[in-house]
Amino acid sequence: MLLRFLDAHALGNGSMENLEKTTLTEEMTTNEPKNHEKQKRHPHYGPKNVNFLIKEMALVGEVRTEDVWKWLAAGWSDLKANTAISVSYAALFIILGLIISFGFYFLGWSYLILPSLSGFLLVGPAVGIGFYEISRRHAAGEKVTLLTAVTAARYNKLGIFGFGVALTFVFQVWLRLSFTVFALNFPGVMPEWGVILMRALSIEGVYFGISIALVGFVFATGIFFVGAFSMPMMLDRKSMLLPSLITSAFAVAHNRNAMILWAAIIVVFTGIGLATAGIGLIVTLPLIGHATWHAYKQVMSGDLPEGEF
Repeated sequence: MLLRFLDAHALGNGSMENLEKTTLTEEMTTNEPKNHEKQKRHPHYGPKNVNFLIKEMALVGEVRTEDVWKWLAAGWSDLKANTAISVSYAALFIILGLIISFGFYFLGWSYLILPSLSGFLLVGPAVGIGFYEISRRHAAGEKVTLLTAVTAARYNKLGIFGFGVALTFVFQVWLRLSFTVFALNFPGVMPEWGVILMRALSIEGVYFGISIALVGFVFATGIFFVGAFSMPMMLDRKSMLLPSLITSAFAVAHNRNAMILWAAIIVVFTGIGLATAGIGLIVTLPLIGHATWHAYKQVMSGDLPEGEF
């Protein structure tokens, strides 16, 4: 049902590149006496009216919750057009995740598997760069190969590598904090699967579940703010790391309703993929990645101040 919906949505709405044109056309037809309404509904702040912390923030436009489904439809269209390459790229990370999980199991560190899998949401922005490159090349009519997807970071090595290092550090902090929360709720107990399952419904287990969920929510929210659009921006505009992170956070905050829905969809799709032992990620991971590129192209569709690039 979802796939048929995305197909119908893709056909009914056309390409994402027309979204801004449609919005601007509607603005031009607004009557002159309603200038205050036009200013309120205008998709971009405009550098003449707002003093931004950094110039890249002028790129941010306004989107609505219904646009989220257009991103998904456009992402599904890209996935169908580049199925072999997108699925192969996703498979690389799924296989890597399985190898790491089996490695933890055979080393007797099975308690690391669950926090590592849950931490997948934290490193998702870095994984998606190959999908962004596939969508970018597809839209530009350029040749798309698995090699170009895997080596997409070459366009902005410093910024993208820096973000990757930062996400790796955050992931390490997440692992340590998750064990700290476990130790606080189960003092003197080793974090083994048998113990966790046996005490899952105990008072300590409930407290642990609530605590780890709150910590995970804080981590995931922070990463979503700075990572929602920073990686596509560094790939597309070759921007520096810090301006990309700030602009991404500003874009998420400015379009909070649409971004809350988008974040929920990412969590649900990723959860479905992980719940199927990673098999579902073959579809959900490329879909989210391609849709994120189209989300970026619509949200960051503004203009920089005159003379800036």
